Amino acid sequence: MTQIFRRSAAVVAAAVSTVAALVLPVPTASSAPTAAVPTPQVREIPSTAGRGFPASGSHGVLDLAARGYLEQEYMLSGTASTYRAEGLWTDNGRWRAVVDGTGVDYTTRMVVVRPNNMAAFSGTVVVEWLNVSFGVDIPVDFSQSYEYFARQGIVYVGLTVQQVGAQTLTKIDPARYAGVSIPDDSASYDIMSQAAQAIRTTPALLGGQTPRTVLATGHSQSAFRLTTYANAIQPSHGVYDGIMLHGRAGGAAPINSDSALTITTRIREDLSVPVFTLQAETDIVASSSVRQDTARVRTWEVAGTAHADKYGVDLYNAANARDKAVNDGAPTVCDDPINSMTFRYAQNAAYDHLIRWARGGAAPPTAEPIRVLFGVIVVRDQDNNALGGVRLPDLDVPVATYGPNNSGGNVAAACMLLGRTTPFTPARIAALYPDHATYVARFTAAADRAVRAGVMLPVDRNEAVARAAAAPVP
Repeated sequence: MTQIFRRSAAVVAAAVSTVAALVLPVPTASSAPTAAVPTPQVREIPSTAGRGFPASGSHGVLDLAARGYLEQEYMLSGTASTYRAEGLWTDNGRWRAVVDGTGVDYTTRMVVVRPNNMAAFSGTVVVEWLNVSFGVDIPVDFSQSYEYFARQGIVYVGLTVQQVGAQTLTKIDPARYAGVSIPDDSASYDIMSQAAQAIRTTPALLGGQTPRTVLATGHSQSAFRLTTYANAIQPSHGVYDGIMLHGRAGGAAPINSDSALTITTRIREDLSVPVFTLQAETDIVASSSVRQDTARVRTWEVAGTAHADKYGVDLYNAANARDKAVNDGAPTVCDDPINSMTFRYAQNAAYDHLIRWARGGAAPPTAEPIRVLFGVIVVRDQDNNALGGVRLPDLDVPVATYGPNNSGGNVAAACMLLGRTTPFTPARIAALYPDHATYVARFTAAADRAVRAGVMLPVDRNEAVARAAAAPVP
């Protein structure tokens, strides 16, 4: 029989205290065009500069060459504008931002991961607003979907957009990043636009090619800022063809240092480009109030998943051991095993839909939201796994309980976001799957359902089924 389990009191208390600290949103008028987005100067960073590889990049972590890819790094230098809110900014996201200052000199970096042979280029570029929640650039979305990007011939760009990320670069490798400087995060929105302009107008960044589709993506605090970008900057700059918001909260970041956060912010529904909001189970406590499925906005909530997971953390730990940017390079550990649900499958499918959607194709399929009471209490089954939401085969045919939060750890606040995996007892496994053939058959059927629902790609289905066939279950 279905049971209901509350989130831990600590998680709910943290969410409540976060909301209490925010200032009520200021409502708005509609956007008006601004001046054309300038193109920054672009300079390739020599492969031999400094330590000889990009900080937070793939060196020693991923074998890009085996995938037919290479990694290059560039400096972008320009003059950014800053913005302020004009009129009332309401929770419908129809915000007007006007130029508040000009002449903010900046130099930042972008990491370009592209096919070695650009004949394989699909025409799509994904630009990630690199996450700096822990004081260093973290390519969260790349860590989940690098295999998908390589399979599809997509160019990935990791962009340093915020001040702390720039400052950490100069500490990690002062020789390589001499001159990198972002004076204030108020310039971040214009830097994000100027990067897209550079990608569109500087073929050297793409091995001599020009893009057909340029998408913006960002996770967590980056999604927090991209929400503001989507509502206040994209309507006038128009340099992105679609936006992926991964792991967003209910609110949005301030437009400048003098403005306030907003508690509840939907994506404006009059955008000319699509926005895909992709949420883990951890994110629901902060975002269930802003669920949207409209002509230009799609929301998926992936049951059983955490804000960040073992698949990504394994890559972060390897890069951090090399760069020693957080905790002197020590791996992040928690009280319990980190959540190992396969969020990446849903993210790959979401990107696949968003690319087609941005090119004028059909909108992605809708998906049932994760079932909640009062916005913060997830409805769970007898194994304590979430009900509703996007269903991946590892959750529909489980061998563990996949929790959205963890505890303890050696990096402050990290484990609350990393989730936990609690393996079933041998008795429970035996009760569910009397023999291996039963487990594989049920898993295969669940994977096929996910493909039919459009939340899993066939190639990921094949990988998952092969993994299930090799698993010692029971």
